Amino acid sequence: MTRSLPPLDLHAHISPKTGATDLERLGAVVFAATRTLDEYKSVKDRNDRVTIWGVGCHPGIPEAQSAYDPSKFTELISSSAYIGEVGLDGRSRVSMADQDRVFRSILTHLQQTPKILSVHSSGATGRTLEALEAIRVKGAVLHWWRGTEAQTKRALDLGCRFSVNAANMQHATDLLMIPMNRILIETDHPSGNRSSSSPRQPGSILDVEAGLAKLHGTTTETIRRETWLNFAHLVDEVAVGTLLPHPVQRMLSVARN
Repeated sequence: MTRSLPPLDLHAHISPKTGATDLERLGAVVFAATRTLDEYKSVKDRNDRVTIWGVGCHPGIPEAQSAYDPSKFTELISSSAYIGEVGLDGRSRVSMADQDRVFRSILTHLQQTPKILSVHSSGATGRTLEALEAIRVKGAVLHWWRGTEAQTKRALDLGCRFSVNAANMQHATDLLMIPMNRILIETDHPSGNRSSSSPRQPGSILDVEAGLAKLHGTTTETIRRETWLNFAHLVDEVAVGTLLPHPVQRMLSVARN
């Protein structure tokens, strides 16, 4: 079964100009996070077979934050299973108050319309958890998480999942705080996979799978199977299966059996 399931990359950045055929050649299912609402709008009518584009409003990009419009966000999310990249950034030139306002608005909308939610928290792990505690949503996946042990426990208590990349593999103690059934894998191409082996591209997660297998004393085949099952549970939790491309829906059926 495992061999029939391709690599699953829950967070990467891809140019909207990249053709669907080129993305299929990656041989992976890739969740492509956008940085602005307009960037998502430019791709929302595509018919990619194995790429899922996210509705994004990156906290580190002033233009994205200033252009955020709640009604536009609500309109756009109806066409996607995936929201990303959104969240808080402690190093952003955007004030934390403005970031927090945007993020909480997004969370409020997602209470009514749950999605797979890829959350940025760099330099702002505590504030991110405060927002998630104040406005409870399903489907939150903390991307490239670097919280403390206490913060990780808070996130687990909230029901969060975690998408880990090659950079995370340098912090084994942190990863061992997260149960395997809460882990998904990402590249965060082109940033989170700088230490990855070749090829450095979206969907290239074999080194992360190998690292997790070593950490948990198991095989890469088991890690592939478990992360797909984790993904299936996430999709079921937020009920977005019908918004995924048909080939990905078929892969989920394999993962569940």
